Amino acid sequence: MRTRPALVGCYGLQAAAAVLLYGVVVFLPQRLGQIGIESPFLVSLYTVAMMAAMSLVGLVYAKLRAAAGYPALLRTAALTWVAAFALLGLVDQPWLIVVAPVLFGIGQGIAFPALTVLVGEAAPAELRGQATSLSGTANFAGQFVSPLLLGPVIGATSITTGFLMAAGLSLVVLLALSGMRDTPREAAAPASPDAPDTTADSSGARRA
Repeated sequence: MRTRPALVGCYGLQAAAAVLLYGVVVFLPQRLGQIGIESPFLVSLYTVAMMAAMSLVGLVYAKLRAAAGYPALLRTAALTWVAAFALLGLVDQPWLIVVAPVLFGIGQGIAFPALTVLVGEAAPAELRGQATSLSGTANFAGQFVSPLLLGPVIGATSITTGFLMAAGLSLVVLLALSGMRDTPREAAAPASPDAPDTTADSSGARRA
């Protein structure tokens, strides 16, 4: 991490994403209770919507990566987080609130694979396994810290204020990503001069 500072940034983003994820998991049911949605089945549908969005993004992630670089993908993810938490903190209509976990799921579905690959690319080849395993540490640390950060704020103010605070954190992430630049894609490697000649016909004779 001392020699590859990009890893620190990736781990920080993974921890922030985990903080935000558990902010939704822990406090969304309480927010739904405030607007009259208390049935466990109905509450679970909001979480299902988030997970379904994450899964669907996973199915098309390869196409997204082919169309955009990592900075654009991560900025898109952060933007969806800002919008999701703003909705959770500002609206009271159930049909609008369900949009929030869907947006957040889209952002998580984009950020998770992008950050995983970036960690692998930033680490030296001989330490790639260790660097990737530390991604789990960053995620678990974010999960642990999430209620400790948001809980006291929500306890002293309100759930909506806590969600607006999460929107502010997402905005900070978005601004931090504004300076991220994509690395140029590697050009196709030239053919080796020692590569076998493929211009010979089936009899082994050279073609004219």
